[in-house]
Amino acid sequence: MHKKRITKLQIIAIAVAILVVVGGCVAYWYQQENRRITAATAAAEEAAALRAARQLAAQRLKEVTVKAKRPIRTFERPTPPPPEPRPLVLEWQAFNPDTVAYLKIDDTKVDYPVVQGTDNDYYLNHTIDHIRATRGSIFLDMHVKFDPLELPRHLLIHGHHMRDGSMFQNVTLYKERDFFYSNPVIRFETLYLETLWEVFAVYICDSSEYVPVVFRDDDAYVSYLQKTQERSMYPVEMGFTAEDTIMTLNTCSYEFQGAHTLVVAKLVETRWTY
Repeated sequence: MHKKRITKLQIIAIAVAILVVVGGCVAYWYQQENRRITAATAAAEEAAALRAARQLAAQRLKEVTVKAKRPIRTFERPTPPPPEPRPLVLEWQAFNPDTVAYLKIDDTKVDYPVVQGTDNDYYLNHTIDHIRATRGSIFLDMHVKFDPLELPRHLLIHGHHMRDGSMFQNVTLYKERDFFYSNPVIRFETLYLETLWEVFAVYICDSSEYVPVVFRDDDAYVSYLQKTQERSMYPVEMGFTAEDTIMTLNTCSYEFQGAHTLVVAKLVETRWTY
């Protein structure tokens, strides 16, 4: 039995058929891949367009919202008018430009203008009208940096203890218990301010004792206030902070050679003049 031979023509036909099939598959795959890429590109473009549309819509909404908001109204705080000089102090300043304030304690003879010189000697034995006299004047210590608009921490005021009851003689009445508790208010008027002070201490010391008007720091100042309160002949409940302002009235007394009576008060009320 003879085997059937495959001719060259048949081989060529088979090869062509295979090529046709393979080519068809490749063409189909290429067509499908092209469609997939086209669809993906279209989807990406559509997503980008959607994002852009959303951003544009959000921007327009924001603009509309901003335009729809009520405009913010701004108000300028009016500048307060300059304070008016107080007539009483202004009158004494016309008489003597060294006048810085006026001091008064109700129910006493303490009712005087207060001057401040370049030293603590001149007004010790000169009156406000520059007459040499033993009674001198009521004067603010030279070391106090006085400002009629903003009072310093410590006002130290000196005055003689005159036997006729004038000047600071009545300051020593605070050594009496009844007077101390029934007369706690001191009135002090500057060119622009009316101030009230509450007495919280009275004590006796030697004339050589240093009374500070400037302090190292806030703690030193508060410590001084607390120690002064503790030295008082009569107790007063009063708290202190570094923002407090105090006044000390200093006059001589006769408990011993060189004795001085000091009355200390805290600023409790300030009134401006407009």
